[in-house]
Amino acid sequence: AVDDVLALLNGRLVAEADHARHAVDILEHELSLELDNGRLFRLIAKLNFIIERPTGVGADARWSETGDRYLLKLFHDYVFHQTYQDGRPAIDFGHVVDTLNKLDVGVDEQIVLMSRDEKSLLVVSYRDLKRCFHEAYTELIKPSSTGGASLSGGLWQPR
Repeated sequence: AVDDVLALLNGRLVAEADHARHAVDILEHELSLELDNGRLFRLIAKLNFIIERPTGVGADARWSETGDRYLLKLFHDYVFHQTYQDGRPAIDFGHVVDTLNKLDVGVDEQIVLMSRDEKSLLVVSYRDLKRCFHEAYTELIKPSSTGGASLSGGLWQPR
């Protein structure tokens, strides 16, 4: 009696387990895509916070034009402002994703960054850019004695 019921259910249980495993695989894949999207978005947002500082009362207009931040500004141009030889903008999402992933990992590969006036060329590794990125962002979010804003748990909160 019990053996007969188990024999009848055995095939169905294996099929259900296989369907459940397949559904979990699909969800895990989708989750990994969303995590990757979120990681890349955070990199882009942080990069823009660093290089696109507002001007106004108490703001340093040269903030993104000096030191490590200048390298990040040139890197931003390298990622988003590529052009073809005829001057047309190159819209290459693969280039954007590839370079941001290399920045996130900090690979040893070197790239050539060029100033907008094309008079300066700098050779830098993604590892060095990652260090500059981390230091500039850390400096940006450090608590200030002048009020302003702070980050708490990664979320902006007014003071």
